[in-house]
Amino acid sequence: MFIQIIGVGKLKEKYLVMGIQEYAKRMNPYIKFQMIEVADEKAPDTLSEAEVSIVKEREGERILAHVKSEAHVVALAIGGQLWSSEELAAEIDKLGTYGTSHVVFIIGGSMGSQMPCCAAPSRSSASGA
Repeated sequence: MFIQIIGVGKLKEKYLVMGIQEYAKRMNPYIKFQMIEVADEKAPDTLSEAEVSIVKEREGERILAHVKSEAHVVALAIGGQLWSSEELAAEIDKLGTYGTSHVVFIIGGSMGSQMPCCAAPSRSSASGA
């Protein structure tokens, strides 16, 4: 199984970076893992609705450039279905059972996501426990 997390912006908190590295090391015997950080769009503090839409679209294009067509895409969204750790593990196991070997989790920017791959993701989820 190949699991990718593609997110907008650079992770700044050192403890989070260290935590991700530790979990990636623990998962290494079981799965291939990759985390990709795409650049966030530079924008002023105050934006019109149209400008926000443009920012989301540009960030989405950067994410989409890393998503392979055969990947099962899970958009992590505020309005998505909340999964427990056990439910997430079961979902990934089920995907593997039915032949999916590449899962991509997408995390949009601070303004949200607006991209073709999130318009109709394979699944939508909220981040959670």
